[in-house]
Amino acid sequence: MSFLLLVFPMLMTFACAQLQVTTSPIPVVTQIGSNVVLHCNFTLGVPPVDPAQVHVVWKNEGKKVLTYVGQVTAFRPGAQLSEELLAQGDASLTLPNVSNLDGGRYSCSIRLASEQETQSITLIVKDHRQIWVEGTTVIVNKSNELHCWASNLSSTNVTFEWMRNGHVLSTSAPHVLENVPGNVSGQEVTVKSSFCFTPTVKDEDAQYSCQVLQKNSPYPLKKSFHLKFGVRPDIVMFLAGKGQKNSSLVCLVSGFYPEDLNLTMRRDGHPLSETSKKWLNPNGTFSLIAVYLVDVTPSDDNIDYTCTVHHSTLPEEATERLRFLVDPYVPKIFWMIVATVLILSVGIPSMCKHVTDITVCKDWTDGCTAVLKCTISGRYPKAITAVWIVRRGDKELEIKERGSFQPLGDYRELQEQDSYTCWNSIKSMSVCGLRHSLSSVLCFQVRKEQHDQAEFICRFMKADKILDEKNFFGSVLDNYGFFSVSDICIPEICNEGEKVTLSCVMRGNVPREIRVTWERFVDEERTLIAKDYDPNYQVTENKSGGQICSFLTFCICSADSGAIFTCSFTENEGRILAERVSKPLKVAEPIKNSWSRTYQDWGFRAFDEPGTTEI
Repeated sequence: MSFLLLVFPMLMTFACAQLQVTTSPIPVVTQIGSNVVLHCNFTLGVPPVDPAQVHVVWKNEGKKVLTYVGQVTAFRPGAQLSEELLAQGDASLTLPNVSNLDGGRYSCSIRLASEQETQSITLIVKDHRQIWVEGTTVIVNKSNELHCWASNLSSTNVTFEWMRNGHVLSTSAPHVLENVPGNVSGQEVTVKSSFCFTPTVKDEDAQYSCQVLQKNSPYPLKKSFHLKFGVRPDIVMFLAGKGQKNSSLVCLVSGFYPEDLNLTMRRDGHPLSETSKKWLNPNGTFSLIAVYLVDVTPSDDNIDYTCTVHHSTLPEEATERLRFLVDPYVPKIFWMIVATVLILSVGIPSMCKHVTDITVCKDWTDGCTAVLKCTISGRYPKAITAVWIVRRGDKELEIKERGSFQPLGDYRELQEQDSYTCWNSIKSMSVCGLRHSLSSVLCFQVRKEQHDQAEFICRFMKADKILDEKNFFGSVLDNYGFFSVSDICIPEICNEGEKVTLSCVMRGNVPREIRVTWERFVDEERTLIAKDYDPNYQVTENKSGGQICSFLTFCICSADSGAIFTCSFTENEGRILAERVSKPLKVAEPIKNSWSRTYQDWGFRAFDEPGTTEI
């Protein structure tokens, strides 16, 4: 009877009470790799609770994570539940070392005294680490360099892997960046890695990846991307109109792809408000012209004008510079006296028509941008026009200013006309407006087979009558004086046993017969790297129109630390046209395990030396 008197109130309490389960109403946010506790409490009115009567089931998006039916069964490795806390009504779930797979909506189901209740809680797993890649717009069959950054890392003990379609191409140690903006605590690490390679047309559909392996974290950072093929722009900057008033500062950017391009013109570092126009070329590339109207005054003497271009194919911004040299200021009275003398001495002849010879901005080489200019001045009406004639053999092509009426022709002729750009500029050269000046400019990209020994005619016309014309015979140079050689592309730091490729490129008017030689300098010892006889080195070349690329491939060893490599371009007669010297090669020191080495030495001594057996 005494036992029934004690048990009966408890049974009445269980019969009257209702099971209540509570979890956090707001999502739980944690970082990847940390430990997290998902709280779940329950009550039936009479604590403590016998754990043997409680059944607990934790699920994540419907998939079991942990169950408790007399004992803990974990379906997710490391998941824990405390039996001591369970007796106090706490069925919280502990998850160590969470990953992105642990995020989601969790459900906590409690069954006690024939009652069952379920509540939900949301876990959000964030990764504060960041990774990004630059330089993915590349030039086909030319040496390119990709850059990969990783930030907010806990240590510098990481390894970079560059992959193509899942296959590792290169493994390198990171370059640690200091004084990174935004790193207030100084404990977050930012690292960088570079990868030099020469893409081909087969890489268009390939998937490249940059992966960062951090030894204190089981979850790597990975950024996948596809290459974009582009064409680098050709930039020319010049002044249209030599007078002090109504002149035009022109920046012509031609032959670039993709279309996105930023252009800024500055005067001693201060931005200018230029007007620009972009058009599509017949070969699929784009061209852009920016014009800034300027009145050249004595204050412009020795002033630096710049045209800066940002494009995805350029590793850095490209800048063209133009500096004015203006004659010292002369008082107006002097010019009045000079004008009076000229009128009295020259008179009417000064008002007659005068046509200047066709001028060019520089010597022509295959692939460069040519600019021709011709000017007519004198006393004539403003209705005069200018056209350009390009004549080679029996073939003749007429080019007019853009926007002018073009005669009908076949598709090939219209396509050739679109490859030229022509514009005219007319100015008044006297107070009365009796004397005028008309300047016509023709711009195009030089092709040796099309423009060498071709005749260019600038013809000034009024209605259908030819007033005057000037001609110029084009000559595309074919000598060794117009080329450029890039610096040797070399990694910042290498690991022993890693396979690396050094590259050097000659562009421009490359001689047909040329020899490329690689040499290695270590401790003032100079070694010639033979192309066919040295098995440790592999020298390959890639020749195409207007350039020659040379590549040196070898495996890094400890003896290569501090080595310097030179690449020489030599003609058949033995004259060195150009030579480039690389930076010293840096080889990272391997990690040594002193304990295992000591144990190994001790083991050898134990078996080889008789004296050690007595110890």
